[in-house]
Amino acid sequence: MMLAATSLIAIWKLWTSDILISHTNKSLTPFSAWYVVQYSNYTPTLSRSNYILTVDGQVENPLQLTYEDLMNMPSISVKDTIQCVSDSYFLQANVEWTGVPLKYILNKAGVKPNAIKVVTFGADGYTADLPLYKAMEDDTVVAYMVDGKPLPELHGYPVRMVVPRWWGYCYTKWLVRIHVTDKNYLGYWESRGYPDVARK
Repeated sequence: MMLAATSLIAIWKLWTSDILISHTNKSLTPFSAWYVVQYSNYTPTLSRSNYILTVDGQVENPLQLTYEDLMNMPSISVKDTIQCVSDSYFLQANVEWTGVPLKYILNKAGVKPNAIKVVTFGADGYTADLPLYKAMEDDTVVAYMVDGKPLPELHGYPVRMVVPRWWGYCYTKWLVRIHVTDKNYLGYWESRGYPDVARK
């Protein structure tokens, strides 16, 4: 059940030296050796100039954030190993993300006391859910850079989720909406039997 479904597309380039690096000294994985996993054939093309991130649901102050808004918020950098649950040994990459702590955005929106989950939506239609406690951890990040550069298009440009210590299906790419809910909503893979608490 934990193997990728037929609708899952996995494309990766791995050279022997890259595999050795990623599994020994934890050096950053070059973009050329990143794995790519998508749940459909559609790759959104988004622009920073008209990008909008909507924050809504069980919040006191719904937000519409531009790319510039995010760039002007407090940021952190997080070293992380992103891994696909279907093949965690080969489908992984060591990276350094930079972006806004999700907690900062949620606090700005004012999460209501009855909220229990945060649902993230990608421009490709993908969804993932996080328990509120995970969304509020210091290093759960709305990322706009990786390894000091803007995100590559295939890896979620211009903005994606980063959820350290959890499986890659929580790292929603092409992030366009953060929805806070009081319902036990299940994301795309969670609703298909993947763990809702996706700790590695």
